[in-house]
This record gives sequence, structure tokens and C-alpha cells, in this order.
Amino acid sequence: MSTGTTSRRWVGRIVAAGMTTAVGLGLAAGTAVAAPAVAPAAHTVTQPAAAAQPAVAAQPAARPTQVITPDTAASVRRAWEARGRPHRMAVVRDFRIDLATDGRVTRQVGLSGGTVTIADLARVLPASWLKVDDGTATLDATLVLTHSVALQLGGPRSSVSTLQLAGGATPADAASIHTGGGRLALNGITVTSVDPATGQPLPATAKGRPSIVASGGGRLDVTDATINDLGAVSDGAPGADEHTSAAVEFRTGSTGSLVRTTVARGSVGVELSRSQGVHLEQLTVSDSAEDGLLLAGDQDTSMTGIRATGNGGNGVLVSGASGGRPITGITTNANGAFGVAVVGETGTQVSAVDTTADQAGGLRISRSTNITVTGYTATDQRMGVFTHVHSSGIVLDGVQTVGGARGLVVEKSTSTLEAKNSTFSGARVAGVALNGNDIALSGVHVSESRSAVRVDRGANNIRLAGLTIDGGRDGLVTAAGTTGLVVTDLTVNNVTSDGVRSFTPDARITGAHITGGGTGLDLAAGATITNSTITAAREGIRSRSPESVYASGVTVDATQLGINTAAGSPFTLVDSNVHALESVRGVINQQGPNDLSLPPLNLLGAIGVPLIVLAVVLEELHTFRQRRRGGTTRRRRPPLPVEA
Repeated sequence: MSTGTTSRRWVGRIVAAGMTTAVGLGLAAGTAVAAPAVAPAAHTVTQPAAAAQPAVAAQPAARPTQVITPDTAASVRRAWEARGRPHRMAVVRDFRIDLATDGRVTRQVGLSGGTVTIADLARVLPASWLKVDDGTATLDATLVLTHSVALQLGGPRSSVSTLQLAGGATPADAASIHTGGGRLALNGITVTSVDPATGQPLPATAKGRPSIVASGGGRLDVTDATINDLGAVSDGAPGADEHTSAAVEFRTGSTGSLVRTTVARGSVGVELSRSQGVHLEQLTVSDSAEDGLLLAGDQDTSMTGIRATGNGGNGVLVSGASGGRPITGITTNANGAFGVAVVGETGTQVSAVDTTADQAGGLRISRSTNITVTGYTATDQRMGVFTHVHSSGIVLDGVQTVGGARGLVVEKSTSTLEAKNSTFSGARVAGVALNGNDIALSGVHVSESRSAVRVDRGANNIRLAGLTIDGGRDGLVTAAGTTGLVVTDLTVNNVTSDGVRSFTPDARITGAHITGGGTGLDLAAGATITNSTITAAREGIRSRSPESVYASGVTVDATQLGINTAAGSPFTLVDSNVHALESVRGVINQQGPNDLSLPPLNLLGAIGVPLIVLAVVLEELHTFRQRRRGGTTRRRRPPLPVEA
């Protein structure tokens, strides 16, 4: 190629680009052609050689031919590839819109500049792409904003209250809206999907349901809006191109806000993926096919008044490196998995979260470290709090669970967890179920649960301090195969069975106060008991351990049996008081002064009074039954003989 030819080609391209920019790229619609194939003179209405012919001059003037530069074509093509290759796409620029069909720019129309509205789009887009009828706008093309473009949907001056985004069976059918690098605002508007064939919202199974997407560098602000039936669910097939797209997405580097907004029946309701500084306030996410709110590596997110209900997956799923942004102000109910799930997080603080009747449980912590949970409540959950998969450094402070199957469940791979100042009540199975390593309870209160605290096989280094147990069947129950159990200042009141039942070798119990119940301490493994009291239990201490049990400074006031040792169970009693109708059964080794005697008078009274009352009741019942049968006939004495 000669130097002259190359120079002429570049001059042609420069002139074409300059003329296109100067006139706003076709303020009147026309046929789009590629710039390299058209000479600079192509901007005229007719060709110069034919201008002087009378026959041609008498014809109606042709519409101006538009020139699509290579850069424009390439830019639109990239946008088309990145947005799922939609059949129709409109790229909104400062002063024009590029219309593309299946990735090829077919037309360009001009804009006057400023904030773009639905009315502006309706004036320039083809009627088959956008139509407005009686307050409802139907968009059947993907919209992509470019840098510095602002699009306003709804608002006090808008005549459009509902925006329908068309979709179909494939991702290419979806008429999604992407901020690109621009700004999108939704105010007081309802946005929903629509099937052009039926006029109804698209089902959750449709692969071509549209989304609203804040792209990198873009901003999305939604206020007082309702967003329904958006987002597509992936079938999860290996090698599938499509992936789950949320109803509303904030992608890497995007920002914005959702305020007083409801997102319903989405795939995932709202997703923040590596977004920056998004503000969520009074956001309701409901009935999503998968998770309600997904936070994945988002930075500096602020939230308050979040409500997640009836979603198919988790109400709120938190994952990814987030820089420690707080998870707060969340209410969940009836979600298919957990109310809130924290996965792969470090240094995250969870606070002011209220969960109710989610199917899997309230709060799940998985593969996470240094997590702090405060002010958390769970009602009627299978598991109020569940920690697993090598989570460590967990602090639960001020946790409260009511009802459900289990309050707190610590799985065996969890390490270094502390639960403090927390209450667990009314659990059908266990208030607290502990496994793992280096687990501590401090100032915990468990009430009316089948088993208040259960330490499962494999648990190691379990420390229980200031634990209070009220009611329920069993108090503290530890399984065989556990080690390192240390219990201090334990209080157990009025359980129906065992205050403590331990299979843990070398368990250490200090300062326990057990009142009522069947058996105060039921020991199946070696233990050391010091400075503890057992009052009004039927049986004080039962030992069936093949290992030595050592009890020092113990006071037992039992109603029936003080200390009961099985054959072959070594038991040493030191400086203790044991009072019961039968103070000792079996063989014990005594050291120091021990007082083994009948129960004190007040306890005997407590035993005798119910027996007396029972006797009176039985006597009255017997008399009543006799009267119903006609009364008793008193046998008269025979008369004395006259001789007497």
C-alpha cells in the first residue's frame, strides 16, 4: 500500500469522525454504514456526480446517511458481549443513542443532553423497542448508560408509574438496564418483568428475565420503589454459560442506595459484589428463588431496617473479603435456609439481628474468623446459632434464643468460641450443644430445655463459668470422648432428671448449686467436686465411674439418698455434709470430718407434709366412694341378757 493511499484513508476517517461529532451523530435518523467503506462525501444527501441530472433532482431528498466509526462499532460490540448478547440494545450517550441489533449498530439517534427520562427515550426509540400507554412503559431492549449520562425513571413529574422490562426464554431476550459508568435513579416507580406473548410477569424459571445492574463506575439510587419478578436463575449445569443474575445488582466498583424499597420474587433479590459504599435503608427482600440479600466482598456498605422473608435460600448471605463492614439492622422470617449466613468472613461484626422460623436456622457462621455477634435474637429456629467448618475466634454476646430445637450449636471443627451474657430458653432438644476445641460459656442462662447444655463426643477444653439452668429435663450432660471439662459457679434449679450427668474423664466442678430434680450429680467418669451444694434432690450424688471420684467441701441435703456408689466405683468424701433418709449407699472412703445423718427437720417436714396431705386425700376419697354406694352399715352390738 502506498503512502498516499494510507494518508487519504486516515484523512477520510478523521473527517468522518469529526463531522459525526459536530452534528450530534444524526439528529435525524438514517441508514448506518461503516466508516471505512464510505468516502467523506457520504455525508451529503446525494452523490456529487449525479447532482446535475434533472431526473434525479426531481426525486424526494434522501435521508442523511449516518457514519458509524470503527471505534463506535467496537465499543458497542464490547458492551453487547458484556451484557449477555441481547437481541436489542440501546447505548445511551451524552447526545445520542446507538441502537444495536444482535451486536451490530443499525441506527443512531440524537438527544438534547441533560437528564434522560422515559419520555425522552419514547420520542427517539422505535415503538417496538419502547412504548408508553396509560402510565405504563414497556421496554423491549437492553439499556446501557455511558459515563456522565443520567437516566431518571419515575419521580413526581413523571407520568409513568410502572415500567415493564420484557424478557423471554433465553438471556438474549432480557431487556435489562445497566448503569455502565452513568447514573440511574428510580423514584416512586414499580418495575417488573413481562412476557410479550402473555402480558404477564415472567416465571422464576425463565432464563431471560431482566435485571437492573449498577456497573463499575456507575451509580444506582432507588427510592420508594417496588421491583418484582426480575433476575434469572442458573440451572447450575456444568459448563453452562448463564449464571444467576440478581434482580438488582451492584457490581465491582459501583455505588448507590436502596431506600424504602421492596424487591420481591427475584432470583437473588439484591446482590452487592465488590461494590463500594452502598447504602441500604428500609429494604425488604422477599420470596426470592434463592438468597434474598447477597453481600459478596462489598466495601463500606451501610444498612438499617433490612427485612428478608420467604426467600428460597438464606435471607441474607454474607461472604468474601469485606474489610469488616458491619452486618446490622436485619429481620428475617421463614426463609428456606438460614436467616443470616456468614461465610468466609474475617473481623465482621453482626448486631441487632432478629430471626424467626427460618427453615435451617437463624445465624450460620462458616469458615470465618474473629466474628463478633451482639444483640442477636432467634425465635423458633432449628438452630438459633450454628458455627462450623473451621470457624474460630467467635464471640457471642447478648444472644437470645426462644423455642426451636437448639439454641446454640457448635460443630466439632470450631475453635476458640465464647458465648457470654446470653439466654437460651424452651429448646426442644438442647439449649446449647457444644463440640470443638477451646469453647467457653460465661454468664449464660438456659431454661426449660430438654437438655440445657450438652457437650458432645470429641469436645475438648470446655469451660463453663456462671452457668444458670432453670427447669427442663436435664441440666448439664457431657458425653464420653470429651476432655478438659471445667465447670465453675454452676446453678441448676428444678430440673426433672439430672442436674449434671458427666461421662467426661477428670471433669472438675467447683461452686455448683443444685436444687431439686432427680439426681444432683450423676457421674459415669472420674471427677473432682469441690465447694458445691445439692438441695432437695431425690438423690444427691450417684457414682458409677470406674475412675476415682473426689468430693470435698460438699453439702448434700437429699430427700431419699445422699451418696450412691456402684460396686467397683472408688469414691472419696472429704470434709462434707450428707443428709438424707439414707445418707450413703455403697462403699466410700472418708477423709476428715464428715457429717452423715438424716435430713434436717425442715427437709423432713418438706418430705412429711406431702405424705400427710396425700393420706388425708386418700381417706376422704375412700369415704366419698362409700357414701355413693349407700353408706356403711354400722354393726350394732347384741343386747345384754336380762340376767346381766
